[in-house]
Amino acid sequence: MPGSTRGVPRFTWKRRFDERTRFAGSPVTLSPRLIVRMFPALVRAGAHMLKEAVRGGESVVARLGLRAHPVMGVPLGGIGGGTITRGWRGDFVRWQMRPGMYDYRLVPADQFSLWSRREGEEPRATVLSPRPRGARAHRAWPGLATSHWGNEKKATYHALYPRAWTVYEEPAPGLTLVCRQVSPVIPHNYVESSYPVGVFVWTVENAGGTGVDVSLMFSFQNGTGGPNDRAGGHSNEAWDEPGGEGATGATGVSLRHVHRMRCRGRVCEDPLTFAIAAGTAEGVEVTRTARFVSQQAAGGFAGVVRRGAPDAAALWRDFAHDGRLGEVAGGGEAPVGEGVAGDAGTGGPDRPSRRGEAIAAAVAAKVHVPAGEARELVFALAWDMPVARFGSGTGWYRRYTRYYGREGRAAPAIARDAIARYPEWEKAIEAWQKPVLDDPGLPDWYKSALFNETYYVTDGGTLWTDGREAAAPGEPRGDWGQAQALGLDPGGFLVEDGDIGHFGYLESHEYLMYNTYDVHFSASFALAMLWPRLELSLQRDFAASVRLEHPETVTFLLSGRRAPRKRRGVVPHDLGAPTEDPWRKLNAYNAQDVGRWKDLNTKFVLQVYRDYLITRDKAFLEEVRGPVDEAMDYMLQFDRDGDGLIENEGFPDQTYDTWPAEGPSAYSGGLWLAALRAAEAIASELGDSVRAATYGSLIARARESYDRRLWNGSYYDYDSSRKPHHDSVMADQLAGQWFVLACGLEPVVPRDRARSVLRKVFELNVMSWTGPGIDVPAGERGAVNGIRPDGRFDSTSMQAEEVWTGTTLSLAAAMLQEGMTDEAFATARGIYLSVYRDFPLWFQTPEAIDIRGVYRAIGYMRPLAIWTIQWEWEKRKRSNSAFTVEH
Repeated sequence: MPGSTRGVPRFTWKRRFDERTRFAGSPVTLSPRLIVRMFPALVRAGAHMLKEAVRGGESVVARLGLRAHPVMGVPLGGIGGGTITRGWRGDFVRWQMRPGMYDYRLVPADQFSLWSRREGEEPRATVLSPRPRGARAHRAWPGLATSHWGNEKKATYHALYPRAWTVYEEPAPGLTLVCRQVSPVIPHNYVESSYPVGVFVWTVENAGGTGVDVSLMFSFQNGTGGPNDRAGGHSNEAWDEPGGEGATGATGVSLRHVHRMRCRGRVCEDPLTFAIAAGTAEGVEVTRTARFVSQQAAGGFAGVVRRGAPDAAALWRDFAHDGRLGEVAGGGEAPVGEGVAGDAGTGGPDRPSRRGEAIAAAVAAKVHVPAGEARELVFALAWDMPVARFGSGTGWYRRYTRYYGREGRAAPAIARDAIARYPEWEKAIEAWQKPVLDDPGLPDWYKSALFNETYYVTDGGTLWTDGREAAAPGEPRGDWGQAQALGLDPGGFLVEDGDIGHFGYLESHEYLMYNTYDVHFSASFALAMLWPRLELSLQRDFAASVRLEHPETVTFLLSGRRAPRKRRGVVPHDLGAPTEDPWRKLNAYNAQDVGRWKDLNTKFVLQVYRDYLITRDKAFLEEVRGPVDEAMDYMLQFDRDGDGLIENEGFPDQTYDTWPAEGPSAYSGGLWLAALRAAEAIASELGDSVRAATYGSLIARARESYDRRLWNGSYYDYDSSRKPHHDSVMADQLAGQWFVLACGLEPVVPRDRARSVLRKVFELNVMSWTGPGIDVPAGERGAVNGIRPDGRFDSTSMQAEEVWTGTTLSLAAAMLQEGMTDEAFATARGIYLSVYRDFPLWFQTPEAIDIRGVYRAIGYMRPLAIWTIQWEWEKRKRSNSAFTVEH
């Protein structure tokens, strides 16, 4: 990799273990000001949450206000099989096994530990992570002195998703360890990219004058650190997968876990198996302990347990004695001194755990490293939870089960394959990233941010399906035409594409709604550029939903108004919540009446055209032409004066759902102009000259009205009302213009006016302010959504005072379109600095950070909009591309 040292690429996000964050920040809280402003909505939200709790479910707003944890790192796992986050200090800290639901827990048993001994010297053993701080310290491995924990002053973490490197400097004299973490996240790969697995490749460098024996131990608890770990019924089992001639083998332990969850008033149990493994190779000795007791009912890490049962203290003595564990790979016992062999309890390692105890397993790999040389040891962590079950009780099989079966016992095979094939995966990852990392025109910070923000494709509560559990015999899969004819399959769900399945990811770790469409608009470039077949699957689901109706009446939390959950002709806000029944119950969002939103249908039409440009899949365009026309026809009702331009209705009827607009507005009106342009192009592509002419005539009238009613000489007014904020400068006012230019279509506003807008936004929204009480220079926070012409903040809405991370990134892409390269990267850099330098928000990038340093909605979809910058950069580099149009 370019500029690499010890195999670590130059362009990574880098953090030493002893670094501290400049500002802690805080999540949105119920301040007196907010309570007064939103009191009726808060009452309605409380009633809604209570109603859901009585029904045995959970409200989509139940997890608002999550606090960012300053411990996150690159998540493990592929797309749609769940994720496990290993933090930057080496702990396993975030778990997403149940679809869309996150658990934040540091599990003390889940560690890598080092043993080493040089000739004539006493052995040394240490846990490589630093000792847990504060309240967690009492749960650490029992009896270990501070000297047996990693030195936080001598370790550095490097992240370049989907890989990470941790460099441990002299954890023992003369030794350097480099842990390389790899997950199979590979663009345009629709097989291995689904695998729920991560690989840890350890390079052991011996700079000493003598040879050294080194052993690394990977210990892991059966579960995710929650109460269910001690509920009983879990079991562990040793396994071996010998390598063939010239092939790498693997040995490890399966940890079979009974996963329990509430499903509308009942308890659902599903299989979940973890597997830890070490690669077997010439010169490497692998040993293991298939079971030890890691926690007791009191919650502390096990120190004293029933007589005869191995515990954590005994495991540590075993490892510290000679770097071996109780059982040698392939059978037999290691000469363990004081240690334990496998499991000393009655019934062997696969005996189910008792209520009140948590069990764990460990595997160790030992190698001799001559002076001045290096050796590699390879470990894997895999998991197999074949059914993704939602709050309704409905289960969907995950994509990887197509290759490993649906029984829930495939984790060993997945771990084995990962150890054997990770070199191929790394070659593919490097080939993907190399053109960006080698590009001298791109800023260093951007190179790391581009790939690290891609974490959300896998860690967005993501699900990728391969059929519904217990689907009715003969239920249609794979014929999207059925969806057009029937709307739904016999089970009442959107018809699944049998070849690629459904794809879903959350709006946020807090906002539990799948494929939130107004947000996906900005984020979609990542999916469309990297996994376009998943993007088409998502688009087909939305296209099929346009003609659906859900007559259920909903009381909207922010307005108190009542309306149908889903109207025909409207693109839904989302495809459902993990707390309910995705792909069946659409529009889990219940804050505003999205049936009257002005930016859902327009964004659908724009994305359809963009996806056609990327894939050139004319069959897709033919399939969705009906929903496209119906979506456009529906919007005409909002042109009340017949000038061709739609009007907002005085409530927040677009993605800024607490920021109202009235009459024609820069944001919604600009998106309407852009959608007309895209619809005209779609009709022309399909040979529908009548529709094309209709859209062409509409856009001519609408553009004239848009300029006449909103242009003020230097930018477009927020809206055409006479309210105090009507002439605020909105950072996102050119959203429609940006998207049509990204698609190579003719602009919808004059280019000179677009440049004038962007200069004004850069001057005011980006460069003229800094957060009160936060010592950050102006220009290093991104673009505030709204600002008054005199530079004061627009305080009419909470969202006007926020910086939206994804919106700032797509704004930077718009600046690139107009040749404002320095301004573009300066604007985007503000988001990078906020997330990765100033606040503890890495790998949980929020939707918003306001002017006071308050963040909202951590783990958010929209920051994937960083790929819009790359889209424009690549267009610029290939000036003869079909996507580039002379203007």
